[in-house]
Amino acid sequence: MHRDRTIELLRTGYPWAASLRAGRPAVATRLLGRQAVVVGGPAGVRRFYDPRLRRKGSLPAPLGLLLFGPGTVHGLDDAEHRLRKALALGVITPTTVAALGERAEREWAVATARWTERQRVVLFDEAVQVHTAAVLPWAGVPAGAGELPRRARQLAAVLDGFATPGPAYLRAVLARLRIGRWAKGLVRGVRAGRVHAPDGSALQRAADATDQRGTRLSDAAAATALLNVVRPTVAVAWFVAFAGKALHEHPEWRERIAGGDAEAVAAFVHEVRRLYPFVPVLAARAREAQDVLGVRIPRGGLVVLDVHGTDHDPAHWPEPDRFDPGRFLGPPVDPDTLVPQGGGDVTTGHRCPGEDVTLTMLAVAVRALARAPHAVPAQDLGYDLTRVPTLPRSGVVLEAARVAAAADGSR
Repeated sequence: MHRDRTIELLRTGYPWAASLRAGRPAVATRLLGRQAVVVGGPAGVRRFYDPRLRRKGSLPAPLGLLLFGPGTVHGLDDAEHRLRKALALGVITPTTVAALGERAEREWAVATARWTERQRVVLFDEAVQVHTAAVLPWAGVPAGAGELPRRARQLAAVLDGFATPGPAYLRAVLARLRIGRWAKGLVRGVRAGRVHAPDGSALQRAADATDQRGTRLSDAAAATALLNVVRPTVAVAWFVAFAGKALHEHPEWRERIAGGDAEAVAAFVHEVRRLYPFVPVLAARAREAQDVLGVRIPRGGLVVLDVHGTDHDPAHWPEPDRFDPGRFLGPPVDPDTLVPQGGGDVTTGHRCPGEDVTLTMLAVAVRALARAPHAVPAQDLGYDLTRVPTLPRSGVVLEAARVAAAADGSR
């Protein structure tokens, strides 16, 4: 019998699954007290999204309830999943994503203009605030200027601590309770006619959503649906921090992006997501006993997708730990080799419905950073792969143009 590797996953973080697989498409193990198989690479990605697997019960409750909330689409299957997925896709359309991007552009313009008034800023903190200020009004959520910073901190705290045992997890639990109560209050307010939600907004659609029987979702489930649109947008702040690090370390790409090279922006964004994925693994459960790429799994057994290892597979990504957006300037890559936000079909499967939001918000931030005059002082830009989600240790400290110019003149 295989030994349980749950503690090993918690201690090792992102490299765990690839180390266990050692280049194999699938390897048997034990996780969370269940028989499991870890899969990766294109074959593993395709198998992970096989309909013989389900998502319900695949995540331990302390993690799933904290990050996603009760009744989340991430833990649903079949008709129930399709119905809830349609709710998200009704909010996230090409037109609405473009509108969100325009809001983000305005917020970044305001933020970067204010940098000259401050000696230093932490890019990660700025991104959290900018994205919250953009996404809440876009989602139809009424939030005054005084409330936005608090909600931004709470959303970031949930994301920062969901997979980190200790004080960060406790802070995440407290933040999740507070943000959940706030979201339920918004839903109740809309349903009672006390809060106005613009037609077609995430808040309006969540408040009006029904289940398969046509029964209106509970306040908690509707609040979860709302937060599952808002929270991932704030999560893009982690990618923005790594983008700031990459722009500093690769000034030739900063110049291309600042010069208006749209292909360079798209390639840069994809490489940031490939090199620095948000989660190390994803999980599903077997509906019935079955063979998974040569490994026999019982009903209820876990199938774990190696996200980080797939995005760093040297068979598909030469020198996988090297930052090189040029990988994305040639022919389109195999979508099953790039899964920072999951794989499969976004409409019918479990691929993240907010992937277009991530791409848009990250592209907007990258352009704003490339064009904003700033310097990056000496700091620790390293990151810890044993911590999930990881982040440059400094948060990426920037000095505004006024301070940078003075430093240049003293040389």
